[in-house]
Amino acid sequence: MRCAICGSGRLSPVGELSSGERRFERLRLRFRRPGLLKPRPEFEASLGRACRDCGALFPFLTEYDRRELDAVAEDLIEVEDAVPAPHPWDPPGSPG
Repeated sequence: MRCAICGSGRLSPVGELSSGERRFERLRLRFRRPGLLKPRPEFEASLGRACRDCGALFPFLTEYDRRELDAVAEDLIEVEDAVPAPHPWDPPGSPG
């Protein structure tokens, strides 16, 4: 596996990710609710690797969540605000 940012092959071993101070808080990949009374699709990323050269972090879904994502992938709705808004200091017309 190579770093998707800098191309380095110097990645850390797989480690446990936590998104907060509590051990059970994990990064989550969330999608829009598919209907008014349906639950919001959410998948836990509790594992990751880091590039030892540029510091990029690569989160991974758990095996269970990867299978769940695969099962519902075609029905997921993209978050409307997924494209980041441009920063105030970006020149007009820049991609952000």
